[in-house]
Amino acid sequence: MNNINFVNIDNNRIASAKQVYGVACHFARIDSTSPSERFGKQKVYHAILNKFYGDHDTKMTHGEVTDFFEHQEVPKVFLDLVKKPKAKAKEKATKVVNSVAKKLDSRVDILETKVSDMDSKLDAMLKILQAK
Repeated sequence: MNNINFVNIDNNRIASAKQVYGVACHFARIDSTSPSERFGKQKVYHAILNKFYGDHDTKMTHGEVTDFFEHQEVPKVFLDLVKKPKAKAKEKATKVVNSVAKKLDSRVDILETKVSDMDSKLDAMLKILQAK
């Protein structure tokens, strides 16, 4: 097996996809507290790195990869791009629950009116049958 000396690789050489993913894994390892969180953040940081370099029409270089591996903190540029889940999901869920509750209330009202109509009709039929 060949051992490649990474010091001899040109710093301007374009990083491979594995190197970009390795940087994403490194950032996730730094930024997470549990294995499941790290797994999710690997995907997030990988997407962020690809989007960041895609927006700037550049590619990550080998020199940047070695520099990122030396970092013990995620660079603020990438940390700011991580989006936290918003509370709007809860608001939307409560709106859905409220709308379902309103629909059920209206259906209950309709059923109550139908039952009261049936009661009045049955009372009328009972009076007719008792009169005979």
